[in-house]
Amino acid sequence: MLDFFRQRGLSNILYGTIILGTILTFVIEFRPNASQRTGSWNPTCVARVRGRCVEPKDFAAAYRILMPWGRSAETSRRMNLKRVALDGLVERELLDDEAKRIGISVSEDEVTDQLYDGFVRVSVPAEDPAVAQSILREMYQSYARAGLVSQETAQAHLDDRDAAIPIDFRDPKTKIFDMKTYERQIRNISNRSTVEFREGQVRELLAAKMRDVVREPIRVSGAEAWEEYDRRYSTATVVWFAVKESWAARWAVDASPALVDAWAAEHRAEVDTQVEERTKADQPKAGHIRHILVKLPYGASDEEKSLALAKLSWANARIRSGEPFAEVARDASDDGSAAQGGDVGDNTDGFVAPFKAAADALKAGEVTPGAVETQFGFHLIAKDEPAKQQEIDDQLKHSVVRSMFVKAKAIEAAKSVATRIADALRDGRSVDAAVAAAVSPFVTQHKAERLKVLPVSYGGGRAERVDGDVAGTAASNDAGVSAGKTIGGVALAHFDASTDADGPKAQTSNAFNRGGDPFPGLSPDGTGRIVDFAFTARSGDVLNEPIRAQEGFVVVQAKEHKDATREDFEKNGDALEQELLRAKRDEALALYVRRLRAQAKDAVKIDESYVQEAKVDGGPSSVDEDEDQY
Repeated sequence: MLDFFRQRGLSNILYGTIILGTILTFVIEFRPNASQRTGSWNPTCVARVRGRCVEPKDFAAAYRILMPWGRSAETSRRMNLKRVALDGLVERELLDDEAKRIGISVSEDEVTDQLYDGFVRVSVPAEDPAVAQSILREMYQSYARAGLVSQETAQAHLDDRDAAIPIDFRDPKTKIFDMKTYERQIRNISNRSTVEFREGQVRELLAAKMRDVVREPIRVSGAEAWEEYDRRYSTATVVWFAVKESWAARWAVDASPALVDAWAAEHRAEVDTQVEERTKADQPKAGHIRHILVKLPYGASDEEKSLALAKLSWANARIRSGEPFAEVARDASDDGSAAQGGDVGDNTDGFVAPFKAAADALKAGEVTPGAVETQFGFHLIAKDEPAKQQEIDDQLKHSVVRSMFVKAKAIEAAKSVATRIADALRDGRSVDAAVAAAVSPFVTQHKAERLKVLPVSYGGGRAERVDGDVAGTAASNDAGVSAGKTIGGVALAHFDASTDADGPKAQTSNAFNRGGDPFPGLSPDGTGRIVDFAFTARSGDVLNEPIRAQEGFVVVQAKEHKDATREDFEKNGDALEQELLRAKRDEALALYVRRLRAQAKDAVKIDESYVQEAKVDGGPSSVDEDEDQY
């Protein structure tokens, strides 16, 4: 059978069939009223590479082979397979030119042996190794799902970076190569005749040889493999303290009136612009509800509830002292509506029952006389009063200027507090003592009337206002109204610099390697500095200066460092070495083909209409329907 497959006489017969088919097509296509496109003498090319035409049928065949079985147009769009198919053909032509230039060729026997052994090649562009591997992986998996290859064979070829798809051309009964099976399979996977397909495989095999020429000399030394093993498997942990700008703005900035006024005078234009913007944003709207939420975790303890209620009481005290509700909400609320000054609109239908009942019970200009508890936490709720526009405008300028001032000074204050913590740690203080020493200067006693938790029935007709307080039935009082001093027997906390949840506290990182992230919120530069420190410092050492992070500054103290061992490397290093070798070869080939594409950019012309993926609504495509619906 192999001799028969190699016979040139078979090719001659097939070529004769093609010629006869061409004559018939010529007669049919040039009948009266035939399409101008099919009757044109000008060759249609998907692309031209140094003057050579890449024909639509070549493109359609490559696309068919690449397209995962299942024929999902969405998959094609997601993977941009038409572009991949065409770029692969262009890369193939350029590699073939290189192969011929350095004297590489492909014999008829090599092509025959490849097909007889059941391998079909297709070019996947190597310019981006990650994309190439993604395409190959999905292609092999799809052929495995269709039962054309085994999972093990697919994985082996994927590991070898080989776009040679194993196809079973054997007779199901005899288990040897069968010409009829071969012809049927070739038609199924490429929609080409065996002669046309073989011609394409000659070019594919030549390009594959050229890829091997580029990749084969690349090696990975033992030193390189150990360095990567050490980078991956040596680990470190650190203790870190975040001093947030939000915390520093509340407690660590000296916002005395004289300093605020002097700063405002130097930034008048900026202040005027911001005041104008906030005036528009905070303008009271008829019927609109605003709220401040202090979140509680699921199953919150009494201590957590006490701290949350203390923060809401602090926010309420600021409002009573003359700050606009919207501005306090921007600073204190844990809700997404904080950016809009706590505004949640005028329709309460979608809110949970306790919130809706309390909001609906408010008159314009009122604020709930206590905290409303929901599954999200504690809320302070207000209803806008348009008639108070002037009063709000008068409050707004002072509030906005102060807010701008503390924000401008907060980062400097955060760095100063972080530096104090670092200095205290270097002096040998414990973690808790170092934080306490840095925070204590900003702990001040403030007067904030402690809010009561309103009964569940508040706003539902069972509670009435008495002198600004709330009273309800005995049942509702027992169930929901705090005595104003305790929650569940836990004394209400004060909200200050030491109890603010945004305040600095010690946190221990997870173990990370030399390529990992010690903790969230770091810039690439900050990550690099901390990683270098963690793997060179001794336990207890403190990084020389605080690191700028997303929310402020962080202090970092080394905790533990575990080195990878040579013994483990000797046991487990082979797989890593092979992984590194594949990656290094991928990158070498990618650089090579990028250079080829750059050198040939003026000699490659592409018809972009062919690589436009089908529209979601099933609009027309550039490739013929019988070759495009996969």
